[in-house]
Amino acid sequence: MTTMLEDSLRDMFAARVDTPPAADDPAGTVIRRGRVARRRRAVGSLVAVAAALVLVTAGAASLGGGWPPDRPTAGPAAGFDVDSLAEVTVGPVPPPVPGRDTGVGLDIRSGDQLWTTDGRRLSLAGVGEVTRVYRVPGGWVYSGAKQVRFLRPDGTSVALSGEDDRWALSTDGDRLAFQLDTTLYIARVGATGLALMDHVEVPAGTWPVAVTADRVVVSDGSRGYGFVDLAQPGRQPTRNPDVTAIYGVRGDGLVGLVREKSGTRRCLASLAPNSGKLQPVRKGGCGLGLRAETSDGGLAPDGHWLAERRGTEVVLIEVDRALDGGNGVVSCPAAGAVPPVWADDRTVVTGDDEQVVRCRTDGTEEIVPLPDGVSADWQPVPRLTAPADGR
Repeated sequence: MTTMLEDSLRDMFAARVDTPPAADDPAGTVIRRGRVARRRRAVGSLVAVAAALVLVTAGAASLGGGWPPDRPTAGPAAGFDVDSLAEVTVGPVPPPVPGRDTGVGLDIRSGDQLWTTDGRRLSLAGVGEVTRVYRVPGGWVYSGAKQVRFLRPDGTSVALSGEDDRWALSTDGDRLAFQLDTTLYIARVGATGLALMDHVEVPAGTWPVAVTADRVVVSDGSRGYGFVDLAQPGRQPTRNPDVTAIYGVRGDGLVGLVREKSGTRRCLASLAPNSGKLQPVRKGGCGLGLRAETSDGGLAPDGHWLAERRGTEVVLIEVDRALDGGNGVVSCPAAGAVPPVWADDRTVVTGDDEQVVRCRTDGTEEIVPLPDGVSADWQPVPRLTAPADGR
């Protein structure tokens, strides 16, 4: 296990895929130091290696939204694996296929293919069946049962983490929180891989669901949601069992669902840390029928609207009106199972196996045909940052 860990750490912090390793080997230095330490002590730990790597990679190049509140399907962290963490692209890299603007407003995932807004097609290789994709600064972060990877615009990719679905991105797509066993890591993410920033110990059985400026929200699926304060890494999260879902980050706080006092309904709530726990600052919309287990939809980029699929329609909810007891709800007919994803602050993209439906908060909608070749199980890709070219 130790040899596998060392080899995989060496791979994870290697140079770009198309560049041979540099003569000086910082990962090798760390590994040699770790071996000396293990001879002096009975137990060596991943935390010690990671801490050393933070020092080595402190000057490295830099590497939210959507995070499903449901429990990840992957099992406990399997640790690093040499093959899964190698910083190489799986198979030969075909050149990106140029195309034209799709008119959808977001990239599309179709199977293991990524269709960009300008019509190019890139391969989402090396992770098995693709489960999540996000557009982030400089590329895309995607994952499957095998690992999490970063896809560059030229079609090459680099591994970010091993076999574990316990991870979340910040709303700007710049930071990745991922968990291995009971250690939660925070890292900057980008085209060269991960640049570790910090790591903290968390209770077994938890996973990260949201990343704010200075906290990581975690859950274990049964005792509600809590947070890890990065300024107080030794303090264990206290989970609030009345918080049943987290929709996303809004300003300095979060928007989620809480149980109604003396009732059975779920209420929309603005949440903030207070006395070591996530507590509702405002709540309302208890009669809107919001579901605690849904992973479809989420907050608009500016946090003012919430989208949720309900059967043959997508419901858009004005957050502030709901928190104040109002009923700012817009319904958009959209049959099918495509989850709604925000293209901008006022437009949601959804649809079915034949067409794209663009729903707006003013009640209007637009039908856009699917690009030729897109499979029936397509999904829009959440964009955690505006594209550099303005598309």
